[in-house]
Amino acid sequence: NGENTSAAKAIEYLEGILDDMDDPYTLAITAYAFELADSDSSDNAYRMLMELAIENENGLYRGGGAVITDVIDNEDIAPGHPMPHNQSAVIETTAYATLALVEHGDAFNASQAAKWIVSQRNAYGGFGSTQDPVMALQALTQYSTGTRADVDLTITIETSGSSIEKRITPENFDILQIIEVPINDRVEITTEGKGEAVAQMVRRFNLPQAEAGEDILKINVDYDTTEVEVNDLVTVSVELEFNPPQQMEAGMVVVDISVPTGFTPVTESIADVAEREKKVKRYEIAGRKVIFYIENMLLGDSLSFSFKVQAMFPVKAKGVTSLVYSYYQPDIRGETLGDEVTVN
Repeated sequence: NGENTSAAKAIEYLEGILDDMDDPYTLAITAYAFELADSDSSDNAYRMLMELAIENENGLYRGGGAVITDVIDNEDIAPGHPMPHNQSAVIETTAYATLALVEHGDAFNASQAAKWIVSQRNAYGGFGSTQDPVMALQALTQYSTGTRADVDLTITIETSGSSIEKRITPENFDILQIIEVPINDRVEITTEGKGEAVAQMVRRFNLPQAEAGEDILKINVDYDTTEVEVNDLVTVSVELEFNPPQQMEAGMVVVDISVPTGFTPVTESIADVAEREKKVKRYEIAGRKVIFYIENMLLGDSLSFSFKVQAMFPVKAKGVTSLVYSYYQPDIRGETLGDEVTVN
């Protein structure tokens, strides 16, 4: 944003601690910053970034361990690494690495990293969380800006009862083409020509009845009283538990506590939580919502804290829903319904 003096100090600080960096995310975002700042440490950061690169049939990625693509095989997990790995975090890390490689002028490895990012798309063509699609799209856009579509392919999709041909050329290489194939049929895809294309098979199905399972991430919210007078304070107690069926990390955890109608959060008590609990890295107050950001939770971790809300006017407030979820894996979540509260 033009703050060159502050930026120069930040770059100088990062240059001083570069040799101690061993976390792929930290290194990727630092390498990208060095490239943008034209730092003298750019080459060293680039070398370290490439040393951390992991290659598979889909390309290059950064982040260590195995990445969830469909079904994880225990034999694919790096020794001592949590299972499953935080896929969204690896996508974001690889996106920053791609941006650094593009700025560094390494077109080949940038293409391999971009190819890997594309291979991680879900059935809707996107990604799983919030920050990873933002950075993935930025990286893919930046990469594609400097690339040339040198492709001329004839794709043949054959099933037991049909054969469909699609031509991919520089004129349509960036257009998504969708082909429906028969259910439970064998599909064979062949290509002729030059260039590279990405094919993705999506199979969707419905389950008439899903079995209820134990919540991996649990939350419980209690009030110390459910009947108060105007201006009285109510203590809101929060308990969190992370109990996955196998060794894994939750990553950053978001705790979204709803405050009943007729109450307002007491800011000082919430600030005390952030100061007292080391895992609570920040908080937000948005109307009748109090949001806490927890650094990380590991297998068996639990966390308890409390804050206060104040009754503002007479009301019989219905129970409100509070929830907790993993920022990078939002499918890992839990919720609870609070009690009704009466303000006389």
